[in-house]
Amino acid sequence: MSNQNPQPAAAGAADGAAQEEDRKPRFSEVFGDREAAAFLGAYCLSNIGSMLNRVAVTYLVWNQTGSSALAAATFAISFAPYLGLAQVLGAIVDRYAYRSVMIVCDLLRAALVALLLVPGLPVPAMMVIVFAVAAVQPAYNAARVATLAQILTGDRLSVAIALTFSAGATAQIIGYLSGGLLSAVDPHTALAVNAVLFVVSAVAIVGLVRHRPSVNKREERRHVLAETADGLRMLRDNKVLRTVSLGIWGLFALTAVPEGVAVLWAAHLGGDARTQGVIMAVDAVGAVTATLLFTRFVRPSVRDKLIRPLAFLAPAVLAGGLLDPPLAGVLLIAAGAGVANMIMAPMNATLAQCIPDGWRGRVVAAANSGLQLSQGIAIAGVGLVVEFGVPVPYVVGVWGLIGFGFQYLVTRNWPTAAEIAAAKTAAAPAAPATPA
Repeated sequence: MSNQNPQPAAAGAADGAAQEEDRKPRFSEVFGDREAAAFLGAYCLSNIGSMLNRVAVTYLVWNQTGSSALAAATFAISFAPYLGLAQVLGAIVDRYAYRSVMIVCDLLRAALVALLLVPGLPVPAMMVIVFAVAAVQPAYNAARVATLAQILTGDRLSVAIALTFSAGATAQIIGYLSGGLLSAVDPHTALAVNAVLFVVSAVAIVGLVRHRPSVNKREERRHVLAETADGLRMLRDNKVLRTVSLGIWGLFALTAVPEGVAVLWAAHLGGDARTQGVIMAVDAVGAVTATLLFTRFVRPSVRDKLIRPLAFLAPAVLAGGLLDPPLAGVLLIAAGAGVANMIMAPMNATLAQCIPDGWRGRVVAAANSGLQLSQGIAIAGVGLVVEFGVPVPYVVGVWGLIGFGFQYLVTRNWPTAAEIAAAKTAAAPAAPATPA
């Protein structure tokens, strides 16, 4: 008689574990983890520093030369490392402890920014330093994602990525605003604050984030270009990594457009810089709010099922541009584009969990490069068509219609729950052997 109940009891335990795994996550589970909270704080400081640096240097170049072309080039050069250099840096990142890479990146950027404080520095030298600072960013981002995946697992990682995304957007706004205010007073003061923020970020990581050695052994290393190619092949050949990356790239190529062409849309409406700022702010607020609510109040299993249908929200919102709406309608489109980003957190969490430890640097760097280039190409393409005389609302609307086709091609091949689970299992570190 005593052997009649084990099976129901085991089934009940399994059901309880499944319900626990699928319960709604709490933000306190991330903030309550000292490492995760410190990591998030350090990331915010580092991100504010990056944004502040862009504004301060651009203003400094404009103030010294009066050239709008040089000022724009100084800002645009920060995206140049994603055209090949980022992928190589990702392979280098995988050779070292990810935490150490973050510390070195912050200290290196602090030292480079300090060079910009040298009086009378020629503009070409400034642009070289700006490029060097920007070149460190892909390595930092790759190490950041890899470190977060080591600190947290499961749905806590999804929550942390959502908080990171929201905190990053908020930090970006703070960095741009404070950079503008400080630069208006003295751009060198802004740069000094920028350098200090990088140092404080590094100190926070040193003191509060645990060191985890790289799993890649020195004797197993190959040429860095060969390892870079390995990462690109993994991203291409792994169905889950490939499809999720394409989904992220396509989503950003759509949702970045209202913010990226805000200045053109404001001009089309007869507005000024204030109109442009409102459009950009509404986009950011929509993204932050929707991401936090979606992550906090929707169960993990439901979120995963909603990714495919919600992928069509962004093109549907942009298609509204074909109506050539007034400012209120444009703000709704911008807010809707921001809201469409709410599926970004679970997609990024899936990507991070399906990359084996020791490969995250190069794969994340490759995925981030595609992300940066896709949104840059989308914004530049829309701007180019507008340059030929097509009103910006119609260009945005047609881009939304094109987006329907792209999202259909991506979602029709979306990996099943079983394929994603298998990829996560394959990427998980092997359990240590138990002595007999």
